[in-house]
Amino acid sequence: MLKKLLALLLIIGVALGTAPPAQAAGDIVVKSSAVESGFPTSLTFKIAAASGAPITEIRLHYTTVQLSFAEVYGEAFLIFTPAVSVSAQWTWDLRRSGGMPPGTTVVYWWTLVDNTGARLQTAKEQFKFEDTRFKWQTLKQDKTTIYWYSGATSFAQDIMNTTQQALARLAADTGASLRSEVRIYLYANSNDLLGSMLFPQEWTGGVAFTEYGTIAIGLSTANLAWGRTAIAHELTHMVTHQMVYNPYGGLPTWLEEGLAMHNQGSVDQTFTAALQTAIKNGTLLSLKTLSSPFSSYADISYLSYAESWSAVEYLIDNYGAAKMAELLETFRQGSTYDAALLKVYGKDTKGLNTEWQKSLQPSTSGAVIGDAIALTMK
Repeated sequence: MLKKLLALLLIIGVALGTAPPAQAAGDIVVKSSAVESGFPTSLTFKIAAASGAPITEIRLHYTTVQLSFAEVYGEAFLIFTPAVSVSAQWTWDLRRSGGMPPGTTVVYWWTLVDNTGARLQTAKEQFKFEDTRFKWQTLKQDKTTIYWYSGATSFAQDIMNTTQQALARLAADTGASLRSEVRIYLYANSNDLLGSMLFPQEWTGGVAFTEYGTIAIGLSTANLAWGRTAIAHELTHMVTHQMVYNPYGGLPTWLEEGLAMHNQGSVDQTFTAALQTAIKNGTLLSLKTLSSPFSSYADISYLSYAESWSAVEYLIDNYGAAKMAELLETFRQGSTYDAALLKVYGKDTKGLNTEWQKSLQPSTSGAVIGDAIALTMK
């Protein structure tokens, strides 16, 4: 009988020794933390936690990795019933705050409080907001990564070659180069591209999300010629944005778009025809006008792009790449349009406009200098 009693006490002791201790008040523990993607419209953050005292507050802190001069993050207070063990979630509706491109890194962390006043702030976690409709393949070279899901590796390699050529050409002509990583998402068609965006325009063929370092474009293997041009154009926007990024202002529109057209490899005859017609009729727009966003009217828009390209060509041909590099650096330091042009070229917008437009007028032989603008770029 004594042996049985001792055995029973031993069993009870072992059981008590292996049981987990009761959780003390103020001892908050996060059991799980997760994010579910509803690309492109939403992100749902989920958490489960426990404490020795009822948890009364859960706050989510979140931000995205992008170019910024200040640390900005959002906060959300989760709604739940206080208890010692809780589960809660919050959905970030991007249709209200604005969309994000595929590949965006979301950083988030939690703050929890129980009714004793104990507080826990978790370590930061990261979530990649990807377009999960497709199985992406990747190709990386230097600071550029191509993402694609349709077509052979040779297709992606063709686009990669285009990006490297465009970057080399831009560096040689302007001194501009990438300062941070760029992701290029190749959607197989325009419908797939539009499905990745919130409230897209039906005519959208590609877009550069400059703050996020992301380009998304609808490009089939049967439309490579257009794709090479479009990629080079959008990539130039990415490079110049990184080069001149500052908290004060950007480039005049004519300079930004002119650089992109200069570097894209070819220009459609629609633009060259619009420029030559304006030269002939004396209806050229001024660079001051072109410093603002371009008109939504097609004919004026074509002329705006064509003039911007012509003006940039004039600056590079007559003053060289070093001066263009100096101009971009001047804008990076923070400058008004006129002050930057005066510093680098000795002429403000009005003076440069007069000089450039004079170069486009008919020569003594009767030939129009604008006729020298060809479809194939440097």
